[in-house]
Amino acid sequence: MNKLQVYTYQRAADEISFNQRAKRRQTKKSSETWNPKLYIKGLENFDIIAFLKTWATVENLLFVVGALILSRAFVLRELLPFVYAYIVGFGHRDKTRLMVLSFFAILGLFTVLNGFELWVNIITIAVLTAVINYTEVPKGKAWWGIPLLTLSIIMISKSLLMLMDQVSFYTEMVIVFESFLAAILTLVFMVSSNALHWKKSLDKYTFEEITAFIVLGLGIVMGLNEVYLFSLSISSIICRLGILMAALLWGSGGGTMVGVMCGIIPAISSSIFAQSLGMYAISGLLAGLFKNLGRLGVIIGFMLGNLALSIFVTDISAIIISMWETAIACLIFFILPASLKEKIPVQSLGPISNLRNKEVKIMNSHLQESVRNSMENLALVFAELSSTFTETESIQNRYKETAYLNYLYEEISNHFCYHCSRYESCWGQDFYATSQEILDIFAVAEQKGGAALEENPPEFIRRCLYGKEMINAINYLFDNLRTNEYWAERLDKSRQLVSRQLIGVSKVIKNLAEGIDDKTVIDLEMRDKLLKECLRLNLNITDLTPIKTGGGQMYLKIVTPSCNGQSDCERDLAMVISSLLGDRMEVYEKKCPGFIGKGHCEFTLTRSFNYKVETGVAQAGKEKICGDSFTIATLKEGQELIALSDGMGVGQKAYNESQAAVRLLENLLNCGYDKNMALETINSVLLLRSSTESFTTLDMVMVDLYTAEVDFIKIGSAPSFIKRGKKVGVVTSNSLPIGILDSLDMSSEKRALCPRDLLIIVSDGILEIGRSETDDTWLRDFLIDIDENNPQIVAEMIINQALNLSQGNPADDMTAIVMYIDFNL
Repeated sequence: MNKLQVYTYQRAADEISFNQRAKRRQTKKSSETWNPKLYIKGLENFDIIAFLKTWATVENLLFVVGALILSRAFVLRELLPFVYAYIVGFGHRDKTRLMVLSFFAILGLFTVLNGFELWVNIITIAVLTAVINYTEVPKGKAWWGIPLLTLSIIMISKSLLMLMDQVSFYTEMVIVFESFLAAILTLVFMVSSNALHWKKSLDKYTFEEITAFIVLGLGIVMGLNEVYLFSLSISSIICRLGILMAALLWGSGGGTMVGVMCGIIPAISSSIFAQSLGMYAISGLLAGLFKNLGRLGVIIGFMLGNLALSIFVTDISAIIISMWETAIACLIFFILPASLKEKIPVQSLGPISNLRNKEVKIMNSHLQESVRNSMENLALVFAELSSTFTETESIQNRYKETAYLNYLYEEISNHFCYHCSRYESCWGQDFYATSQEILDIFAVAEQKGGAALEENPPEFIRRCLYGKEMINAINYLFDNLRTNEYWAERLDKSRQLVSRQLIGVSKVIKNLAEGIDDKTVIDLEMRDKLLKECLRLNLNITDLTPIKTGGGQMYLKIVTPSCNGQSDCERDLAMVISSLLGDRMEVYEKKCPGFIGKGHCEFTLTRSFNYKVETGVAQAGKEKICGDSFTIATLKEGQELIALSDGMGVGQKAYNESQAAVRLLENLLNCGYDKNMALETINSVLLLRSSTESFTTLDMVMVDLYTAEVDFIKIGSAPSFIKRGKKVGVVTSNSLPIGILDSLDMSSEKRALCPRDLLIIVSDGILEIGRSETDDTWLRDFLIDIDENNPQIVAEMIINQALNLSQGNPADDMTAIVMYIDFNL
């Protein structure tokens, strides 16, 4: 039972022959021995069809083209640092992209290299790709680890391969230099790759990222250096196009900078200094100078630069080719989309673009503080100059009398009497008696305007041999003294005037320095937000600047292409901006181009007012020219300014005085100065106008168009009136006119207006008429009786009534300004 029995058998279901099984075993064994997919990380399940479908995108195709071009980018005809840096910088994140970029970089090497040098670079790229593919660098160390790894691989690989050919110190130095240059470019391209990886918008690019892409562009231009299309250099066309765009975006500075960079590319590539450096730099400068004329102006400036420098080129064929390259670049530049300027970060070429609102405020405050200190120091300089003149005057007055007396004695004793035979007796032995007698003669000449011989002491007549001649000499000296004293007084008065004017200039500068608004800032965050929204809504806006003032007011300065005279800024853009901000905005001021359809429209939007005003003015002058001046303006802070000034007297002189006051007042208030500071400045200026008496009255009204609150500021002016229905209120003051005293005396009073109120401002020439009658309140009674809301009609009625009362012969200039306020619907 324990004996083993072995029987033969055959599997009926198995139809595979022994040879087939042997072949399968051999195939399996061979496949286990060599499988290329297992030796490439990440390609175990590689499918070429699926790979092409998923990877062949526009972005990846651009990367491939970049690898082909940068493999041709030589530095000094021997170094190829760009291709290594490009492969590692853009391929270290994605291993598949790393393999593809390496493959196409090797293909690009076949177009520029051959022989042993070709195989050295191919092997170096292969080794670099394999090491980067298998090496995992920690994220925290990638920024310095990957460039260091690139440097090491290139240096070691090329040094070992050099031993196979010919060992030389020069070749090793070239390898070291190329390795370090590749490591630096790797870091630069990693910055570009990082910006593309996070898909940052152009306006968010930092200065380092912009610089990295500029370096990448230079490498691409260098790679296209010897690529020609119909005998035209592709790199030259790209350089010209880059200069044109830089000139349009950044002006003459940007155009010149890019021109210099493009001009040195041939020198970097071939180690030969190129003539294109000067041509590109000058052309970029001229193109930037014509930036304000738009694209056509930039093209004209660039063409002028090319033509100006072409006279130094002797090769006619080179000039013709250069003109063709310039024409093609200008054509491409001209047909670029209009939105290109808005999409490219115009202000990115500098560290200011990275500052946010807080940093900009700090910078503005420091700048304004510096300007304020400089102006205050300048004011101190003028004050010191003024004190110098006054000190000189006091010293001269102190020694004037003594100097005159010494002068008279000097002239008589040392000149007139010096050759007399009795000189030693008179001015030696009898010096005291002679001096006393001469002094008495001086007193007589000073009191009576001249001396006579008979009026002198008898002793003097007896002793002096030439008494009559001496009396004539003394009278002559006194005439000279009177003449000199007259001109000295005139000089002193001029010196006093200059001193007063210098101290006045010092006060004006000091007032301007104190009035600088250090709270006005540019809201960069709002600017970025509005620009993005306008771009999304396809609004053609060239520039937009939101400005917030210290008073809380905000206004937007907007620049757009010319609107063909259709007022698009008021009809369309104001409504869109209002909806974006959630607040009603309206056009405050606008500046249209001289030629419709050319240039740019500039306008300012501000928060829409709650109230609106209408004004009417009527005047009547005593002479041909009315001496009263007025101004009506809407200030940036949302206030309506009405100012009436009455100069001293009538006619042209009074008009000049009053016009200077109102014009300067409007300018200062528009610049943001406080009303008190503006009035003190005007007072100082009027004191400086001349040495004669010069003053003017000033009646100023400022209406807040958001609250309807009115501020009356009266300086020597006539009363004003507020008419509400049948009731009339009076606003008066008792201050002196402006330009009389150094210290300004002004009266200020605030009132609240209601819709449909009338505000009446008149000069004293109207009220002077009533004072000659029995009732000097005729204007108040006249306003109570009228039933009219049109401000122009009311102003004309006031002037007509005043002319009737004066029987058509007014004693002074007359002006009436009427303002009507209502809701701004």
